[in-house]
Amino acid sequence: MLAYILARLQTTEWFSLLEPLSQTSAFSALNAKYTESLKQAQAQNTQIFPSMRQIFRAFEATPFEKLHTILLGQDPYPGTFRHNDQERPFACGLSFSVPQVAPLPKSLQNIYKELHASLNIPISRHGDLSAWAHQGVLLLNAILSVPKGQPKGHAHLGWESFTDGVLSALSHLDRPLLFIFLGKVAQEKIQTLTPNPKHLILCAPHPSPLAQNRPPTFLGSGVFKKAQEFLQAQNIPMQWVLP
Repeated sequence: MLAYILARLQTTEWFSLLEPLSQTSAFSALNAKYTESLKQAQAQNTQIFPSMRQIFRAFEATPFEKLHTILLGQDPYPGTFRHNDQERPFACGLSFSVPQVAPLPKSLQNIYKELHASLNIPISRHGDLSAWAHQGVLLLNAILSVPKGQPKGHAHLGWESFTDGVLSALSHLDRPLLFIFLGKVAQEKIQTLTPNPKHLILCAPHPSPLAQNRPPTFLGSGVFKKAQEFLQAQNIPMQWVLP
């Protein structure tokens, strides 16, 4: 099932990086567990987020040839919101991003606050970050699916092995890349990277309000100022203002 969805990337440059990962025994095990989770959710009349067609949206939304930044999240939003009398998931396949009509999650509000403080970026009224993805920011989660209402509920499926492989492969690319790891869970992924003098790794506390009670905090970290300085030094254009 997952290999079939991944096959939609066959015509992109992503496929040569992702296809070897899909041939591993770990990916086969992940596929079996993910498929079983869908069956269980259906039997229990609940849901898995994001929708199956959005599982690999991070790769579909970011052209490989434009890739310059990896912004790593933990796992998709497990909650829902109501719009036009319909229940809709916050999760949309891009880390930290939500549908344009969704209320802004607290973590994303803090990301906007830090962007405003560091780069004077106007605070967006919506949470759709796809414009960043289209410019070359890979909005990737360490875990790519979540059961409704159960944060980290799919930590046992094996997604981490897959995303470890993605990050490892990206660290071998011979072009400047910026890795932004927010929070301890994301920062554990640093060990998957092969040191590369062309790349910059930036770390900051998680933007969740729960992580702002004790220093150091995400707010005031200057992580986006450092990111923009790196991109400008590499002559890589990046417009953080959202349309």
